[in-house]
Amino acid sequence: MKETPAQKIKRLERELANEKLKNEILSGMVDYADEHLGTSLRKKQYTQSLEGCSKKKD
Repeated sequence: MKETPAQKIKRLERELANEKLKNEILSGMVDYADEHLGTSLRKKQYTQSLEGCSKKKD
């Protein structure tokens, strides 16, 4: 059975809420690791992103 537009919207809203929660949890885990375990995951990811952008322009 094909879902109605209203059903599709509800499903997509649930999926979005789940992904937002997942993102928040993972971000918290990275913050915790950086602060309490001495990692620099956030910094590495940001630096790699910048390096990737500069390589694309060259």
